[in-house]
Amino acid sequence: MPVKIKINGREIETEAGKTILQAALGAGIFIPHYCYHPRLTIKGSCRMCLVYVEKTPKLQIACATTVAEGMVVETENEEVVKARQSVLEFMLKNHPVDCPICDKAGECSLQDFYMDYDGRPSRLSPLDSKSKKGKRVPMGQTLVLDQERCIMCHRCLRFMKEVAKNECITDAKRSDRTVISTFPGELVDDPYSMNLIDICPVGAWTGKDFRFKKRTWLLTRSSSVCPFCARGCDIFIDHEKGIVYRLCPRENEEVNQSWICDQGRLAYPAINDNRLLRALSKNDGRLQEISVESGLSYVAKLIGDHQGKILGIVSASATREEAEAFLKLIRASGGEVAGNFRKEARDDFLLRRADRDSNRQGLKQLGIDRPAGDGIVKADLLVVLESLYSEPINGALGKKMAVLSPKRSELVESALVALPIASYAEAEGTFVNFEGKAQKFFPALELKGDAEPGVMMIKKLAIKLGLEGK
Repeated sequence: MPVKIKINGREIETEAGKTILQAALGAGIFIPHYCYHPRLTIKGSCRMCLVYVEKTPKLQIACATTVAEGMVVETENEEVVKARQSVLEFMLKNHPVDCPICDKAGECSLQDFYMDYDGRPSRLSPLDSKSKKGKRVPMGQTLVLDQERCIMCHRCLRFMKEVAKNECITDAKRSDRTVISTFPGELVDDPYSMNLIDICPVGAWTGKDFRFKKRTWLLTRSSSVCPFCARGCDIFIDHEKGIVYRLCPRENEEVNQSWICDQGRLAYPAINDNRLLRALSKNDGRLQEISVESGLSYVAKLIGDHQGKILGIVSASATREEAEAFLKLIRASGGEVAGNFRKEARDDFLLRRADRDSNRQGLKQLGIDRPAGDGIVKADLLVVLESLYSEPINGALGKKMAVLSPKRSELVESALVALPIASYAEAEGTFVNFEGKAQKFFPALELKGDAEPGVMMIKKLAIKLGLEGK
């Protein structure tokens, strides 16, 4: 049943059972907050979301106060503003003013809220001492915790308990000496622990991988889809000058909510490193750089010379568009097409799928659902379409082979000719996840070297073979 309330004089209709904060945010009215997170239980510890509610004796926390019919709320009156200033002053009393060296600078809500709601100099004298806590505390293989920056919002504890189902961290000590810590002798060892970096509103939790690599305001953020398993998590690619520095989760209620796994998050170096940037041709047992035009001609000659004895092998992490164009090309050349599927890895959590390919369902929709297998032995020529994370194909090494790939792989090293194609980060395409949900993505980066989008390279090859439009 809907409930009508007023916030700052504006009448809002919301659902019964919602909190003031949820109703306000849903109506586009921002109330500052730290401990509240829409996917975690209510904590009510930071007090930053204090608001005035008519006919109540004192200010209320918006994150834990349920709306009621006729409720009148003020979020910006003088009493509320003073309360926010006091809350911020309390948080900053022991917080180190080390913003210039903090990796969260530029995306830290403590900085933002100080500038928006406080902006006053500290009242501490040079003789006043701050409570000292741990600095650069290693918390596992991927995480570092600055306990002195923590504002005790407890988002991290709630995430590990409620989402990751791994109660490996707790709070220890009391009063202004309270710290987040692991249990004695333990570390944070969890495949989803790096989500703590994203949900921490300040610079307490940081990742070892990204620390001190790049200022966040220098990065360009582009939307994309993770190709690392059949879930197809929505992600952001953060990059500068063609180099990717990190991957972060992008919210999608139907796919990954607000999270991604650590393995997918740390897969970005493949976008930067070991890329195939030039066409290659084998001469006297060694690969030498040639022009893309020469490479296309060579591949076209190989296909023309082996009509009817060709096996096309397409990565199940190639885009649906690449797989479709490749299928048409190989079939028009009298060949058959099989898939290159990654080995499955068991995972019991919500996100990571045992199926490690991002587009197996997309290939299945095209009728490509069998692995290469015995077809490799029977074929005189293998034409392989790789993706950034595709794996070696059993029995392929040593065969007569042409490869289209975004990386300098084992198959490329063994090929007679290799053509450079774009990775998912530089191309437009579609992944179809395990539930059959098709997700379109667009280029985040410019093309590297002589590489072209896979669809375009296949189209040029079809033109060379006189197959365009067939």
